[in-house]
Amino acid sequence: MSEQDLRDCMREALWDEPPLNFDPDSFMERAEKLTKRRRALASVGVATALIIATVATLPAAIMANRSQVDTATSSEAAPPSSTKGLATMKWPPNGATRQNHVYAEVQPHLLVVWQDYLSPAIQRTGVDPNSIGTWSPDFQGSSYVQDNSVSDVLRGSVVYSGPTGSAQLDVTIAGPGAWDPAPDQLCQKYYSEPSTCTSTAQGDGSVLVIGEYMRDVQGKRVPAERSAFHYRPDGSVVMMRSSNAMISSVQKSSTDDLIPLTGEQLAAMASNRGITLTP
Repeated sequence: MSEQDLRDCMREALWDEPPLNFDPDSFMERAEKLTKRRRALASVGVATALIIATVATLPAAIMANRSQVDTATSSEAAPPSSTKGLATMKWPPNGATRQNHVYAEVQPHLLVVWQDYLSPAIQRTGVDPNSIGTWSPDFQGSSYVQDNSVSDVLRGSVVYSGPTGSAQLDVTIAGPGAWDPAPDQLCQKYYSEPSTCTSTAQGDGSVLVIGEYMRDVQGKRVPAERSAFHYRPDGSVVMMRSSNAMISSVQKSSTDDLIPLTGEQLAAMASNRGITLTP
């Protein structure tokens, strides 16, 4: 028992000791109040005593590993909104079966994706709407279907005038089961030094990966392009990549960050649930 515990026990032991100027009426009134209070808290006191007794009888080995058990239990019971590091998830998720789509059938939906989500997102970064080009995505032909009009992976780029000059946004939408590698392998496979990469687990079970390809300019690491990958629980992935459309000699020698969109802006676009391959 610590010194503070002894002081608390002595203070509680002397709690009901009457003062020197003892008043019987005041004492009886206070006694009645304390009696009611003790009855109200009786169940709490019993539960506390049982918990203390249980803890006191735990084996030493369990007590030594208690912090690890508590950490694992708390993370499963209430996952945090975001956990930085090398986030993992089962990939592809259970039930993520590849399914080809005909471009002509999904084209009306893709028009909605552009008008309602992608174009407004670009405009919110301060871009002149008149400078935004046309987004004309195409299906990527799969190895098992040699027809670019039938697939489950869509790619498309749009060019516009950004704050640092001509900018380009590359968009990839992969249907369930069509994307490789897994989120915990993406950073290791494609973003080696001096590039940077961070994967973050989201509260809804998805994983967000933000990567930057770096270049060395005058002894300083400068981003050459920046990407956000949103791994979704249904097995689909949305990728947004921002870069300069025209890499001039001035841009190559600049030590400034000339990537038009920030990681936060790309993450917001990639994780927008309205951006999907099919309705």
